[in-house]
Amino acid sequence: MNKNRLILTSSMAVVTVAVGALSGSAAPASARFAATLISHHSFGTIVRGSTVCVGPLSPTTDPNGNTPGVQISGFTNGSSNLTWQVFSVSSQSAPTLVFQTNARFVDETIRPTSNMLFHACAAKSAGATQDYNLTLNSFPVE
Repeated sequence: MNKNRLILTSSMAVVTVAVGALSGSAAPASARFAATLISHHSFGTIVRGSTVCVGPLSPTTDPNGNTPGVQISGFTNGSSNLTWQVFSVSSQSAPTLVFQTNARFVDETIRPTSNMLFHACAAKSAGATQDYNLTLNSFPVE
């Protein structure tokens, strides 16, 4: 019997910083941008046939005043690849797959499209259970 499970987990961190604080510069107050990083995170053990997702999340403005998009980052310490995915979602349409890769590690920025929200997922199709770590950020961080 094939049981597919969708696990929605989320922990959310919100960090607000000013550009001057990030760079250590003494920029005048008029040149500083407030940046709010929203991060959804999930970690644990994933089993065959499971999908773990975090979100929804909207891109926010980075410390430079740009909106580069959302960042998916994740890894597994298992010996087999996971399928890492990002879906765009809105209240008027079904989720649309906008990024997918099969790897042990992912770090990708997905450009914003109109007023979309994003979900990030890790899926395991075969093999033994393995640990995973999945993060979706509202703008890219290093």
